[in-house]
Amino acid sequence: MALLDRRKASVDADTMHPVAPASAAGEPSPSEAWMQERTRVAVGRGVTVAGKLIFNEPVRIEGHFRGEVVSADLVVIADEATVEGRVQARKLVVMGELRGDITSSRRVYIGPRARVFGSITAENLTVCEGAYFDGRVRMTGQG
Repeated sequence: MALLDRRKASVDADTMHPVAPASAAGEPSPSEAWMQERTRVAVGRGVTVAGKLIFNEPVRIEGHFRGEVVSADLVVIADEATVEGRVQARKLVVMGELRGDITSSRRVYIGPRARVFGSITAENLTVCEGAYFDGRVRMTGQG
């Protein structure tokens, strides 16, 4: 991807590897389509929720959430979303803002315009160019 390419980057939700941005015609990449179609919206745009959310399926947060998120699967924090609190998920994609700790994650992907403030404990971590991260990282698993 070119350094000056301003189109949205995306990530393959299974491998957590970057995928080429949307085409010039504006068609979503397969990864973006996967996140839109195969994740359930837990907190919609313009919605503010506080508490504890527990999921066993892939979910997407598009609004504002304060509290704890626990998931046995994928959690996507969308571009315009903000999460304040602890997130524990098998896979986590942060495209928006997260203020809190990420624990026990197998894979964490921090997108190019994401902002993360807090500690991360994960087996695999990807931080894209342009992302902002302020915190500590603890890598788990085999070294």
